[in-house]
Amino acid sequence: MPIEPIRTIVVDDEHMSAEATIAILKNFPVINVIEYIDNSPELMSRLPELNAELLILDIEMPYNNGMNVASFVKKKFPKIEIIFCTGHAYFAADCYDFEPVDFITKPINTARIQRAIERAEKRLRNTIGDFNIDKKNEAPKSKKIGINVEGGYQILDVDNILFIEKRARKIYINTKGKNSLVSKYNLTQLEEILAPHDFFRCHQSFIVPIKKIKYVKSNQFGKTYSIILKESYDEIPLSRSKHAEIKEKLEQFGIKFV
Repeated sequence: MPIEPIRTIVVDDEHMSAEATIAILKNFPVINVIEYIDNSPELMSRLPELNAELLILDIEMPYNNGMNVASFVKKKFPKIEIIFCTGHAYFAADCYDFEPVDFITKPINTARIQRAIERAEKRLRNTIGDFNIDKKNEAPKSKKIGINVEGGYQILDVDNILFIEKRARKIYINTKGKNSLVSKYNLTQLEEILAPHDFFRCHQSFIVPIKKIKYVKSNQFGKTYSIILKESYDEIPLSRSKHAEIKEKLEQFGIKFV
């Protein structure tokens, strides 16, 4: 039986800010926004009935600030996870006393909130990666991600990404149908965003999906290596330093080397 989406409450006294947050959260099927509450007293009184799992919590609010709310939640409802979301970064040091999933500054960056959601899901569902996806009772992982590209944010299905490469000074996301998107993120940022979806930095200029690796090719008497991908005729360079690591990654998917 599939696990239900994470029951989430957005807590923010600024209505326009809350609407923007809720609009972004709609891109993530793993999140179910069950309530928007604009003040801390109402939140505290209604938490017992709402059965929430995650709070997207503003800090600067009337009556009780977000840190007071977090202290209350951690004492009374310790299983509820918290993502702090505020316009002021200087609150961060104090907020981490409450062991939040993340601390995000406004305006919300889609990639950053995605990483926070994935961490919240792991804490709440105890998931450990896509290669366990066939196990019973494991939470399905959202395959949709928001990527900042030229022209705005693009919602992509990770299964449609063939590989990512750096050419000259631009980062290209190559997808099915021979379409290429120019990313506003650098390779290190994309590596972090895509790591939970089992993508691998095989070379300083390339990221590939592990599940799409067809075989690893040895060239020039084993001195250089490359990767051949399913659904693509491109030959992707594999750094010598990454050769042992990619074998280990593939073995996690049940592929044995003899």
